[in-house]
Amino acid sequence: MLLLFLGTNQPLWGQDTTAVQDTLQEQTVPQGRPGAQQGQQSVSQPEQEGQVNFQASDSLTFDFEQNRIATLFGDANVVHSSGELKAGKVAMNLDSSLVSANTQTPQDTLSQPVLIRDGDRVRSNKIDFNYKTEKGRFEVARVGVQDGNLIGTKVKNESPHVVYLEDAIYSTCQLDHPHYYIQAAKMKVVDEEEIFFERARLFILDIPYPLIFPFGYLPGKFDQKQSGLLEPTYAYQQRQSRGIGLQNFGWFQYFNDYLTGQASADIFTSGSYYFNARSNYRIRDKLNGSIDIGYSKENSGLEPTDPNFTTNVQKSLSLSHSQDFSPYANLDANINLRTQDYNQRNSYDPDERAETSTRSNLNYRYRHPEGDYNFNASIRHNQNFATNVTTLSGPEITFNPKRFTPFSGDQQTTGGESSWYESLTVNYQNNFSSDFEFEPTAGDSATVNWFESLIDPAKYREATDNDDHYNFGFRQQVDMRMNQLIPSQYINVSAGGDYTEYWYPTSTRKTFNRDSVRVEEEQVRGFTSAREFSTNLNFSTKLYGLMNLNIGNFQSVRHVLTPSISFSYSPNFQSDSWGYYRTVQTDTAASPGQEPPTQRYSIFENEVYRGPTGREQRSINFSLNNTFEAKKVERDSTGEKKENIINLIDQLSLSSSYNFAADSLKLSNLNTSLRAKILPGLNIRANANFNFYDRNDQGARIDDFLIQTDNKPFELTSFSTSTSYSVKWGEGGFQSNDKPHYPQQYNPLNQSIFHPVDPHFNRQPVRGFNSPLSFSIDFSYRWNLNPSPNADNNKSATINARNINIKLTPKWDFRTQIGYDLVAKEFTPSQFSLSRNLHCWDLSFTMNPFGDNQYYFFSLRVNAGQLQSIFQKLPGLNNLERSSSNSGRRPRGF
Repeated sequence: MLLLFLGTNQPLWGQDTTAVQDTLQEQTVPQGRPGAQQGQQSVSQPEQEGQVNFQASDSLTFDFEQNRIATLFGDANVVHSSGELKAGKVAMNLDSSLVSANTQTPQDTLSQPVLIRDGDRVRSNKIDFNYKTEKGRFEVARVGVQDGNLIGTKVKNESPHVVYLEDAIYSTCQLDHPHYYIQAAKMKVVDEEEIFFERARLFILDIPYPLIFPFGYLPGKFDQKQSGLLEPTYAYQQRQSRGIGLQNFGWFQYFNDYLTGQASADIFTSGSYYFNARSNYRIRDKLNGSIDIGYSKENSGLEPTDPNFTTNVQKSLSLSHSQDFSPYANLDANINLRTQDYNQRNSYDPDERAETSTRSNLNYRYRHPEGDYNFNASIRHNQNFATNVTTLSGPEITFNPKRFTPFSGDQQTTGGESSWYESLTVNYQNNFSSDFEFEPTAGDSATVNWFESLIDPAKYREATDNDDHYNFGFRQQVDMRMNQLIPSQYINVSAGGDYTEYWYPTSTRKTFNRDSVRVEEEQVRGFTSAREFSTNLNFSTKLYGLMNLNIGNFQSVRHVLTPSISFSYSPNFQSDSWGYYRTVQTDTAASPGQEPPTQRYSIFENEVYRGPTGREQRSINFSLNNTFEAKKVERDSTGEKKENIINLIDQLSLSSSYNFAADSLKLSNLNTSLRAKILPGLNIRANANFNFYDRNDQGARIDDFLIQTDNKPFELTSFSTSTSYSVKWGEGGFQSNDKPHYPQQYNPLNQSIFHPVDPHFNRQPVRGFNSPLSFSIDFSYRWNLNPSPNADNNKSATINARNINIKLTPKWDFRTQIGYDLVAKEFTPSQFSLSRNLHCWDLSFTMNPFGDNQYYFFSLRVNAGQLQSIFQKLPGLNNLERSSSNSGRRPRGF
């Protein structure tokens, strides 16, 4: 390719004819040559200042009669340091540095001139551009901005950063004939980021809105790292109770790449308002988190003098933080504090509205690089709004050294059997724990909250009528185990022992007050300790059963039984010799000469660790675990055999115990459990408990077996089962043609362009169509025997379908979560959402038709933020968003 230096003043008419022919031959591309199609040719970038490179697919002509003009025909392409110009025909005035471009014929729309500068394109019917001053004029030009297009009949490029347009149209719709647009007499675009206009009017489907804007401003580009004002929207609904207001009025602040913040508010003329502030921070591979503060105040009437005027104030504070100090140490915090009705007033999530408590936790973990020990520290908080009970557990500190075998290295053996004592393993652990429990005597009507009671013991005593303000204690445990005491490959005999020691700063004493006839408690301060221990001996083995089958691809079934029997012993820590339990009189004698009633109590019953368990244990424990497996054999087309082991039942277990030292009811309940995975993704769990003893008229168990009194071996006391199943189909999504066909003669009232059926059907091969579907189903059933003879048993059965997402068509999307209570025979709070993509519009509808919190939200919105707020603010167009919400706020994700 020959490079022409058009910036010089050397005359071209002195050039040799042969040289001009060589230039034409090297600068043009023949029609039949590969690469002559539009968009496929390539022109090198200029190497020197003022240099112009050009190329054409048809011909090059020169006209030197008045001015030096070179004209390129057919796929012309001119490249200069100030920009690149493509068109069907380009004329270059070498004297004035002016380049003019247009189509070869007025009917040609495929080769319209396009000016490309810094990656931005301006398309026009005709372009006049001076590549030295970088100024130009355009006729019916398109100027592209970040999220839209500008079309003007006359466009003037005053400088590289400023463009003027006359009789201009702005729209975020990318169609040649947009569905909606703002038409203005004049527009000015600065750096493609700011758009100013005057004498403008809004058109929707070519129908003008009756209001004319004398002047205005629109952002043409959004910087994700830029602070700015959040555009509020008007709220017209529920005016009888809230009045008129502004929603989402606030500010977004971008501090740096590691910290952002946002504050917004909904303000109404009735005095009601909702405020929310959120800050996010993140340092990669080190820490991340967020802080969220919410505050709402709702007035029931427009004026404080109204008879039924009330005010409801709700607060919320959420903090999330995660930090890695090293590969071995990390900190996690999740703090959630709120008032009782905050979610009911400000959330539409069914799960959040059903929450009756709030939980918080703070955890620090450290693991020694070589695994010598682990250190954990945590604090947990739980506030139950139903009972108004608050529990603060912590700080709780745990130190756990690595398990060690003290005798493993005493004897060097080479291939022989090890001694029985070499299998001894010792595990040591100590814990420091503290707790605070706030349970006011007045219940929900208490005037002192849990935080005030935490920092002030006097207020705690006033609210709870209890002096036990804050408890803490220390516990250390030693666990010892020995395996294979008897060398055998069929049976495993193991022994173990546990030792636990407690340290307390206080203990409890109870006395009987004869004047008030009641038991009074007293907290005695002073160091107190307690100890308990137990031993056990275990026997276990495995039994295998094999059954050959020829059912389909299944050839055999294997049954594995794991029976286990253990003996355990612990002394009676309730005896007076230990000093952990004491006796207190509870009432006066019923008649003279009779002994008054008494009660045995533990002096550690109010401490953070309850102390030794109490009565003597000489028990035998037995359990039986079962697993069922099947062998599946398949052969491929080559005859090669492939075997797979499939678990039919992962676990079927039974367990019980018999305490020889108990005075009565020596046989404990029979506990059974089942866990199976019948199909991929389908999990089944079940538990059942059985009682062997008869009951009296009050429902309490007596020391008589049911087999003797009622001729039945046992009775069912509780049963629960749960199943879950998840499925996801159509991961490939839709393969149909998602580019709608718009006719040349545009009719704004013709809605057939939104039809989901491909308009090119029967004109081109039909592509695959696949409807994505995903959902998960949970079913749970619980039944508990009520020991009272005349009372009904407690049972519950619910089925919940969650995360249901169905892509009905390429444009329609349906989401829902729904639940049904099979016992109450009613639907649980659910949510249905239906959305439709209308090219430049988004149609959304969300509703909850069940439960106490029934609502709906409807919205037809422009999917571009620049024009979305304008539509919502204009009278008449604000009806495109409707809601039954009292607060007017949308559910999350709407």
